[in-house]
Amino acid sequence: MILQKSRLQQMTLVLWVASVAIVIYLSLSPRLEMPYDFSNADKVAHLLAYLWLATLSFFAFPTPKSALTGALCMVLLGIGLEFLQVYVPGRSFSVADMAANGLGVMLGIWMARSAKRFCFRRI
Repeated sequence: MILQKSRLQQMTLVLWVASVAIVIYLSLSPRLEMPYDFSNADKVAHLLAYLWLATLSFFAFPTPKSALTGALCMVLLGIGLEFLQVYVPGRSFSVADMAANGLGVMLGIWMARSAKRFCFRRI
């Protein structure tokens, strides 16, 4: 059982690292067309991406402290990427995007902690 949990955690960590890399790549690519068109669609995409990264960290890291650290580092990643977008053609700095990233991280932390609490209480 411990070997299976460790293997699952390793695979989740690989998925988390790949997800971080994809977010970095997409954030630093020249302006991409959104596959959907509604007001503030990019803010929803930011929120969902960072919600995913924060939630995944709680299943990728072995301790609650390291999981929370990983999730909170996503806030710093979002801020840093927004500053770097000034140098990318077709991209610009946006405080609203940073807010959406931060909100996504906070929701991800809440969701992951709630899910873990619910799952472990039922065992």
